[in-house]
Amino acid sequence: MTLMLASRCTDSATVISAAGELDATNTAELTLYIAAEHPDAARPLVLDLATLTFIDSSGLRILMDAHQRSRRHGSSLHLAAPHERVIRLLELTGLDQLLSTHPTLEQALAAARHTPRMPMTALNLPT
Repeated sequence: MTLMLASRCTDSATVISAAGELDATNTAELTLYIAAEHPDAARPLVLDLATLTFIDSSGLRILMDAHQRSRRHGSSLHLAAPHERVIRLLELTGLDQLLSTHPTLEQALAAARHTPRMPMTALNLPT
């Protein structure tokens, strides 16, 4: 399945846009892309999902990994404009309660700007 990726930096976050379908055949591509385009995990990450029409459980794992990586570095992950099918899957799995989703890219960027940076000592993560 086809996945198209693009990135840009704003004053408040790194924005990675994912278009197409995200499944087991291309999750490694997104993982590597996030690592390359968002090397500073202490900076907020916005995943623009406006044109991502499908995601499977392996894609959800990538979202969780990105969320955990951001949290480990005292930062945040924001999902922008997810397609209704993606929202439904997040709701079915309960991930909508954990991941920050926003109806538009602009709202996700505003949230990233206003998310306080968490000190590493406050994260209470296992060592």
